[in-house]
Amino acid sequence: MKNKQRTLFATMLFATGAIVGWPFALALSLPFVFEELFIFSGDQVEPSARTLWMISRWKRLFTAGLVSALIFVGDC
Repeated sequence: MKNKQRTLFATMLFATGAIVGWPFALALSLPFVFEELFIFSGDQVEPSARTLWMISRWKRLFTAGLVSALIFVGDC
């Protein structure tokens, strides 16, 4: 993986944009979410490791979503 923080930063920026500014910013995040969960991008993944790779990506995106939810809680 080239940049492990990419998911966290992108998720936080989409969440911040949706909460602070424009609620439909979350709709703009759908291509990013699809790419994060299903496309290898620059990752070199062996066929035998694809399941673990996908699970780690799902966990990372879910964790980033939870961290981004803290922005909403802090904003209220």
